[in-house]
Amino acid sequence: MSDPWAFGWTQLLAIVGLGMSGIISFLGLRTFDKWQREKVHERKLEVAFEALTLAYESTMVFDDIRRRLVREYEWADMPTDGMSKEQIDRSRTSYALINRFGRHNDFFDRVLKLQPKIMAVFGPETEATMNKLHRARHLIQLACEMLIDIPDPKAGTEEWDLVLQARSDIWDHKSSGVKEPERVTTLLRAFRSEIEAKCGPFVNQDFQTHG
Repeated sequence: MSDPWAFGWTQLLAIVGLGMSGIISFLGLRTFDKWQREKVHERKLEVAFEALTLAYESTMVFDDIRRRLVREYEWADMPTDGMSKEQIDRSRTSYALINRFGRHNDFFDRVLKLQPKIMAVFGPETEATMNKLHRARHLIQLACEMLIDIPDPKAGTEEWDLVLQARSDIWDHKSSGVKEPERVTTLLRAFRSEIEAKCGPFVNQDFQTHG
């Protein structure tokens, strides 16, 4: 005759084993979920810190590009075939500014790589913020090309208005003929302030929490 107690202990041990497995699985899931949340937070912080860094760096980059003082080495490779001395003198500053963009290619490459990341982390609306920086760059480059292509505009003409706007886009020249004064500077300020508003609190809060 079999021992009924043996059967009871076997069942009890099986139930306890199942219970322990459930607890271990539950704790394991909670640990994994916590790890996953920490990784997402870490990734978000990384993107926010990179965006904030680029926003502050953008001020230095564009200050350098728009710097009025031009050195000879900055336009030494300008093609001058068929150009008069006056044309060369008028074009070298614009050519130097175009060259400066090349000096900061690494910065603009990092901006392009960051854009899809910041959109993924902080929402697709941040594309409009990033586009402000792209537009500022495009307007300055276009202005430089325009000053080279229109060397001697006549006052009161459409070309004259375009040149006034171009000079304003590059150096914030003030003139009654400028239709959109400081538009590049406004774009750059908006880019920086919007990145600060979006990423600054997140980065600062994290540093205060872990500081």
